[in-house]
Amino acid sequence: MDLSSVAILLLDSTSKIVYLNPPASELLHFSPGLKSSEGVWLGPVPPAGTEMEFQPSNGPGPFRVSRTSLTNGNPAAGYAGILVGRKGVPNELRRARLQEAWTFTHAELRLAEALLDGLTPEGASARLGITIHTVRTYLKRLYRRVGVHTQATLICALNQSLV
Repeated sequence: MDLSSVAILLLDSTSKIVYLNPPASELLHFSPGLKSSEGVWLGPVPPAGTEMEFQPSNGPGPFRVSRTSLTNGNPAAGYAGILVGRKGVPNELRRARLQEAWTFTHAELRLAEALLDGLTPEGASARLGITIHTVRTYLKRLYRRVGVHTQATLICALNQSLV
């Protein structure tokens, strides 16, 4: 199976899957051990803003899994976005493909790579040594350049250009 874009799952506070996109549905079809019969995600859930690798016992892989907390301004909301993508695109190749597809500035490219590594805007700010306000400015530029309106769709589009 070749995922043409990142698999996105939205989990509630009990890890029950409340949304999944078509690539996530395909992933669960080919790796049924990642979901219980009650619809609970059984795959890995890394801490928010981090990523990890995993290899399903009965399916393709390896995969990179990252997590972002989705609160929509309400810290008690408790939803988590799980992003699952193929592992293995070397950094130099990833950088070249992103540049070829989108012609980012150097700063935009660095932020895009940090987001693809599963970092939150705050984590990217720390890694890149820039303020969160600068990250948000660059993020708006990335949205405009790629033609999207949310971070999840940005990451999907960026992953799509890596295939």
